[in-house]
Amino acid sequence: MTVVKHQDLQQTGWRIVLVWALCAGALAAGLAAGLGLLLGGGDEALSAATGGVLVVVLSGVTLLLVDLAERYAPQLSIMVFFLGFLLKVGAFLLAFSLPEVPEWVDPAWAVCSGAAVLVIWQLAQVRAFARMRLTVVPNAPSRTGAAE
Repeated sequence: MTVVKHQDLQQTGWRIVLVWALCAGALAAGLAAGLGLLLGGGDEALSAATGGVLVVVLSGVTLLLVDLAERYAPQLSIMVFFLGFLLKVGAFLLAFSLPEVPEWVDPAWAVCSGAAVLVIWQLAQVRAFARMRLTVVPNAPSRTGAAE
């Protein structure tokens, strides 16, 4: 059995972060829906699932876009990340601007589940970055022209 290192794979660091965050976010959304079902009922479970899945999908799309940009057009990564952020903000504004909330939605369950999934998503991203163990060391100052 051979251990494959990250450097041997044809992927960027963003792909690893995406996988970790997707797994954690999906698990958190599922747990929130289960909790909603146990404590409230079907509408609460569906509301919790909707809030959690909305966060997972929008955040996942952003990371996927950044991963693709890193692979095919690295110079556009920052712009793509910013556009992904604007996409999330726009989608949330659209979701919250609905003239009437559907009858089955329990806003408290949807918002609390979305917030909890967002926190877990962020923690998974930090964990994935920490596991990559990338060090950033500034260049040593140039000693040209300096008297010794």
